[in-house]
Amino acid sequence: MAPKLVDCEHCGGKKMCTKSGGRSCRACMDAAGMGKRSWATVRCSYCGGRGKVVAPDVEEEQPETDEAQGNETEAAETEPAKTE
Repeated sequence: MAPKLVDCEHCGGKKMCTKSGGRSCRACMDAAGMGKRSWATVRCSYCGGRGKVVAPDVEEEQPETDEAQGNETEAAETEPAKTE
């Protein structure tokens, strides 16, 4: 199955970072090799200037079955109670 591509949350799919009031954020400026006093708009470092990122695989949690729950209670019953 091919990976699912979604719009980059950082740049909104625009390919250029404009997070800091129309300028690029510090992370994207650093990735582009710009100095601390630079004022520019550079490509987004989160998506590499593509505007798309691979969606994370979200695996749904399977509900525990009665057998799995029963095994936990049996283990608790067989262990001796600790007293102080």
